[in-house]
Amino acid sequence: MLQTPSVITSQYSAPPKASPSISWSTKFNSASELAAVLLRLGKSFDVLQLSTGQLQGHFSVVHLKDLSIFSIQTNQLLLLNGERGQDCITFSLETSGNHSDHKVFCQSIESHSVNGFKPDLKESYFQLTAGSTTVIAITSGKKFCRFLECCGELELRDSLYTSNSIQLSPEHYSTIANSFCWHLNNPSNNPELRSLHTGEIFALMLEALSSRKNQSFKPFEVAPRQQLVCELISWGFDNSTNPLKLDDVSNILFSSRRTLIQGCKETFKMGPMELLRLIRLEEVNHFLRSKDLRKELELNKVGEIASHFGFSSRGHFSASYQNHFGESPRQTLSKANMIHAM
Repeated sequence: MLQTPSVITSQYSAPPKASPSISWSTKFNSASELAAVLLRLGKSFDVLQLSTGQLQGHFSVVHLKDLSIFSIQTNQLLLLNGERGQDCITFSLETSGNHSDHKVFCQSIESHSVNGFKPDLKESYFQLTAGSTTVIAITSGKKFCRFLECCGELELRDSLYTSNSIQLSPEHYSTIANSFCWHLNNPSNNPELRSLHTGEIFALMLEALSSRKNQSFKPFEVAPRQQLVCELISWGFDNSTNPLKLDDVSNILFSSRRTLIQGCKETFKMGPMELLRLIRLEEVNHFLRSKDLRKELELNKVGEIASHFGFSSRGHFSASYQNHFGESPRQTLSKANMIHAM
């Protein structure tokens, strides 16, 4: 049995004051609502729905001592792009056995794999398969690496810095997934118990990552084309009211048309302009759901919001919106107004 240090010190910050509860959960029905939920945890992400239909999702989180575990269930294919913050290490698992479209930095994940643990990686980019459940544990990278050093696992620590995923044995994978899910469903208000649970999870991850059966660390390097896709998504959300031609976008991102098209086709099976159009539709959906945003920019009608995000043809816009979100923009606005009136 692996021996672990009895005391682990950390500079990892406590959960933000906006979410002081030990555990909480909520439903989300749009990508922007999931982004708002993640912001409660201090994580700023752009979230985009890639598949068509009404989105139904569920988010839950539990805070242990210097470690948090959260779960995302979604019935639609989602893309998340942002920064996970300073000094973070994450252990991400797809627990429902449905990972056909799961990707991390444009690369498909393997079955029974743990992803996202490179300690010095600030950016975060991943896709969640429609109909999937993803469970993620997040803690301090410095803390976990010090833990490995105290356990004499310097070689394993170095492997984490050169890799971002590992394929485990089904047994180890199942043990970790069951542990994460158990903690989500059994939160404790006892500080000593939560500290003990954190130590147990650290020991569990150490045992799985150092097992002789697990020699399949996947070397990590973001290819230029993959980085370009991430930059395109960030640019698309930051400039959603300014639709441009492909040549203009290519020049802004210092890329060729061909490279930009190939990167998007490989990752999303669509071109860059179609991807940017989906981002603008997502922003319209966000504004239709947010009374405060509409009030701030004095946009009260569907047509005004659509025009604000560069949709000149009202009929074409409505058809595209209906096809992507499974309801008309007027239905989205009506539902939002009913919720605000309650």
